[in-house]
Amino acid sequence: MTKPKEITERQGKAGVLFTLFSIWTFFIICRPQDYIVFLNKLRPSLVLGIITLILFMTNKNKNVINYSNKQIKLYKYLIMIFIACVPFSYYPRLSLNELILYSNVILFFFLFYGIVDSLAGLRKILFMYSLGASLYAIYSLRVGNFSEERLSFGTAFDPNDIAFFLISFITFNFIFISGSNRTSVRFISCANIIISAVVLLKTGSRGGLISLIAVMIVLFFASSHTLNISFIKKAALIILVLISVQFLNINNERFETLLKPQNDYNYSDETGRVSLWKIGLKMMASRPLTGVGLDCFPEGVGREREKVNANTLKWQTAHNSFVQIGAETGIFGLILFCLMSINVFRITGEIIYKSQCEDLIKVAEMTRAGYAGHLISSMFLSQALSVYWAFYIVLSAVLQRMLYDGGERRE
Repeated sequence: MTKPKEITERQGKAGVLFTLFSIWTFFIICRPQDYIVFLNKLRPSLVLGIITLILFMTNKNKNVINYSNKQIKLYKYLIMIFIACVPFSYYPRLSLNELILYSNVILFFFLFYGIVDSLAGLRKILFMYSLGASLYAIYSLRVGNFSEERLSFGTAFDPNDIAFFLISFITFNFIFISGSNRTSVRFISCANIIISAVVLLKTGSRGGLISLIAVMIVLFFASSHTLNISFIKKAALIILVLISVQFLNINNERFETLLKPQNDYNYSDETGRVSLWKIGLKMMASRPLTGVGLDCFPEGVGREREKVNANTLKWQTAHNSFVQIGAETGIFGLILFCLMSINVFRITGEIIYKSQCEDLIKVAEMTRAGYAGHLISSMFLSQALSVYWAFYIVLSAVLQRMLYDGGERRE
């Protein structure tokens, strides 16, 4: 029989581990070191990651974790492909270095699955990430610059990356705006939504705008436990948002080019994204099993342009996560990437229709809406190896475990 003292000690160690994990992942996901510059000297992501891993490995009181979840298995296979492709890369050393850097994302993925084992803990994590995204948006707005009427901030993210980051977490705020939450939490979440949307629009990211529209469609036109209001009220909210946008300093001319894509350089120029995607498909066809190697897409572009004596011998990234993963890791990497992405929608749908826990359903609904925006935005960016994609994959695995193992009932 377990003694009360042993239970208290176990819960205490688990609480310390969860707190340390939360702080560490806040640096990985929300990047406060980008605007509190002195933190970079402390190497918080590396130091806290090592400490968290040691504490996790030495926590003997932690329940045995079952890593047989389908998403976890598919992610393991993807990592194996990353490793197997290194020797066949255009630049093996460059691909190996990229794989080493990506180990931080791998560590985040498996520790997230191993540590976040209750709905209460998951809600805390989601609120923290949503707040962190909003703080990043605030600092971007305060100290960022408007180059070509586009908001940019720091060196880690360009304007499109900022929009991608914000759209990945904006929907989770809706979980916390209902009357069952504290007034302060509801107020912060509402502010997060407004700030994130405003900054996203100020970035001038057309992919960000498309993904934001997609998220709004999912949120306001699909039946939902999270936003359980009438269609008329939803329509009124959309009209209010559209009117408010007119008073913001936004580069509307850039967004208007979406209505005439044939006139945009991305459609017709040799360095535009359509041209890049075609080159990426050629690379995938020429090396379907191994790809050109992690982080070697720009080199592949240069080589392809040299073959045809192109006027522009510019090395460029894929600007599309699907093209990127397919060209760099081959067809099997692309298949795994697509399967895990599809599973996010499948798992959240399963929870919505099967779960008896309203809070779990709300998280699943906002995960589905958020991932829709995330995925659309990633179609215009090279974010296949980003921690934000890995976050959604492991989040879906955690939600599925909670559905079948009763994790929604544990505090």
